[in-house]
Amino acid sequence: MRKISIAACALMALMSTSCGGGGGWPDQQDIENSLNEKLRSVAGGWTGIVNPPNGINLDFTLQEGSGGQVTGSGTMKEENAAATVPITITGTFQRPVLTLTLNGMVYEGHQVQGTATGNYTTVGGIGTTLMLSGTGYAKDLPILLLEK
Repeated sequence: MRKISIAACALMALMSTSCGGGGGWPDQQDIENSLNEKLRSVAGGWTGIVNPPNGINLDFTLQEGSGGQVTGSGTMKEENAAATVPITITGTFQRPVLTLTLNGMVYEGHQVQGTATGNYTTVGGIGTTLMLSGTGYAKDLPILLLEK
């Protein structure tokens, strides 16, 4: 019986000191602060997904510069293509709005430039439209952009 009491006291002590106190669990303000910190920057690895038919997978890294400028590089793989192609990215991040221009893309046999704008307000990603344009070609595709 005494072992159970010691274990219970130890558990209570751990719970009251972990996660900033407060019973051991983060409160709403802790969660909001954590999410705000995560959403403060777009620097790092990203994935972009366009669903089939003829889907696209993007894998890229963004860096933030001064004045909200964003640059990056990565790869694009069209579902029906044999290989990935390198892409470069420019854009802006004026929280919460992220605007990206993707250069070097090839889609359905066309050299295209992609643009996407969306609000980065959730760690669940940015659901937006990827607008592809090239000589004699234009197409809008729904895309999900996710920070890794």
